[in-house]
Amino acid sequence: MSASHSASTHPSIHTTIHCEDRWQVYHRLQALDIDCQCSSFQPLQANIQSPTEAIQLWSVVRCASASKEMLAQVIQQSWEKPCARHRSL
Repeated sequence: MSASHSASTHPSIHTTIHCEDRWQVYHRLQALDIDCQCSSFQPLQANIQSPTEAIQLWSVVRCASASKEMLAQVIQQSWEKPCARHRSL
């Protein structure tokens, strides 16, 4: 990843993603209104403008590249953890 400063208050981060599921990632990023490009036989390129977009990119790539078993385990663990608000009651 490389950072470049733009006129906005946040630096722009340009990243290139090499993965089998780049089209799935591309379509999800488009749905999130994150600037990205993807051509045939080329890696996906995303232009990240904010910390929120960086987290969204990380989450989308993680979901696309993780195995179904790992994703199921993450969901199971989240159900098993008590909510913070219930601990204070």
